[in-house]
Amino acid sequence: MGKIINKINKEKLLNVIIVLIVIGLYVSVGLFIYSNFRERKRQEIADGIIEKVDEQILDNENVDKPVPEVSVKYSGVNYTVLGKIRIKKINIYQPILKENTKKAYDASVVKISGPNLNEKGNVTIGGHNFMRGNFFIKINRLVNGDKVTITDLSGRSIDYYVYKYGVTTVDDASYLAQPENQEDRIITLVTCTKGGKERYYVKARAK
Repeated sequence: MGKIINKINKEKLLNVIIVLIVIGLYVSVGLFIYSNFRERKRQEIADGIIEKVDEQILDNENVDKPVPEVSVKYSGVNYTVLGKIRIKKINIYQPILKENTKKAYDASVVKISGPNLNEKGNVTIGGHNFMRGNFFIKINRLVNGDKVTITDLSGRSIDYYVYKYGVTTVDDASYLAQPENQEDRIITLVTCTKGGKERYYVKARAK
């Protein structure tokens, strides 16, 4: 009798394990589908914003003093756009937004601090560390010499070349500091790691 009971218990345990595996698979597939959907929607927003930014850049070609920012409305949401960032190595092409808000970070990358784009000084740009899409999870693939291109609203594009990268604590804001050499043009890219407990940054300088 004991053997029969043990056999029944083993079969019940096996059935429970199978059910849990099936549920896990359904959850994984659901999360994958949702992640793809979210990324497509986010990329649609970013592409729509860039299209409007390109129109602004064309308009600025005929004025003496191009504006440093422009308000763009897309899908009923207003964004203040400063320019564009392109990093071909990791397939990033995104508008740079001014608002330091969750909605802005969910749509694209955001300027955290510094002068106007492509001016002398250190401009820090932040982005989410999501697992898919054109977010800043990919900046950890950049190494010395890799190129980051920033285009401002005048249409001026400047190439910046990576010279430093690393991990720091959330309390360390030294990567925001302005360069000692006042002639330097520097771009600092930053994102979260380990659930927001650390910051990964990449610094690039214009030649």
